[in-house]
Order: sequence, then C-alpha cells, then structure tokens
Amino acid sequence: MPVAPKPPADAPRILLHDGNIRWDSFENIRKALRGASSVVINGYTIDLGGAVLDGSRITHPSDRNDENSRSIELSVNGITLRNGWVSDVPGGIVVRASNCNFRQLKFIRIGEDAISTVGTASTANCIYDCEFWNDAKGDKSIQWNNAQDSTIKDCMIVGGITGIRIQKVSYGMRKVTAWLRGIRFVGCETGINAAGDTTVRLNGATFEGVGKKWVTNNGAKVVQT
Repeated sequence: MPVAPKPPADAPRILLHDGNIRWDSFENIRKALRGASSVVINGYTIDLGGAVLDGSRITHPSDRNDENSRSIELSVNGITLRNGWVSDVPGGIVVRASNCNFRQLKFIRIGEDAISTVGTASTANCIYDCEFWNDAKGDKSIQWNNAQDSTIKDCMIVGGITGIRIQKVSYGMRKVTAWLRGIRFVGCETGINAAGDTTVRLNGATFEGVGKKWVTNNGAKVVQT
C-alpha cells in the first residue's frame, strides 16, 4: 500500500471549527478562508494555493463512522475548489449544490466519507485529479448520491471499504449516468458500488489489490468504454 502523504511543513493552515464550516453563502466561504495569504478567489474559483483545510478543531464524534459527523456543508452552486489539502474533517465535504468542481485536492485523515452529495437537486458535480487516503476499513472516499451528469477523472483512491459509491436516490428520478475516467483504485475492498437505475461509464481505470472491481444492485450497471 502506498504511504499517505503529509502536507509540507510550511503549508498555510486554515483552521476550521464548528462555527465556520457552513458554506451556504459566498460571504461565509470568504470568512472561513480569511487570513490565509495563499488563497486566491477569482469569481467562483477558490484556489487554496497549497493550503490545508485543517479540521482538527471541529467537534469529532466518538464513532468515526457516525453519519452525523460535522462536515464542510457546501450549498453554493458553481463553486470550484482546488489546489490544497482537506485534513481531519470528520464528515468530509458534503455538497448540497450543483455544478461544483473539485480539483487537485488531497483528502487525508477524514471520517467515513471524504466527499458526498445530498439530495436530488445536487447534480453535475465533478472531481478531477484528487487523491483520497483512507485510514480505516469502513471508509468510503466518494459517496455520490445523485451522480447525474457528473464526471470523476484522474483520481487516486487508497484503502477503505468502497472507493466510489454511486446511487440514484429516488425512483421518481430519470436514469442516472456518471462518467469515471482514469481512476486508480489501490487496496479498496470494492472499487465501485453502484445502485438504482444508474449507469456508470468506466474508462481507463486500474485496480491494484482490490477485492472486487465493482458491485451493482437494483438495476445499476457498469459499462467499460
């Protein structure tokens, strides 16, 4: 198994706490990131400049798999977050918005889910060139509860019970299609878990020391292209 990286000793740290992780407006996002000289905000693109979103001061549950773990709650459409680290945030990033992009991020010391979506309105969210380092067997890196029009590309996922879980959250929805391209799965129990009326279009994935490449339930399918 590859060894999880550590942020550089001189990487700027953005100290998160229970009071600044509700990102429901651009103003609140700016407040949370205030004081980090490396951060550059250009329109709806937030470049962390290598900084660490440090969640060590967030309240942590006794059970790391607690579904109510505190998380960064992102509910602003169209945000791009890039070029940094997400560390020690117990619930990871929960996306309640659409058309968001996550690029060149490294997730370390996260709880059960590193990044997840909630609700049927959260669509067209994409992840590019990110790394997910799980340190417990029950962890899932990506929980995409509605993957309609979503792409996950050129990412590496190490360890955990499931690399990417994709599912349709309501039987009243149209069919869901997601694109996974160039994903490297290392040491996961299951690479992809898809459920519901979901089609996963898979291209260029590699599986190293993975128990099952994918599992499908309730009509889901994985199509290699």
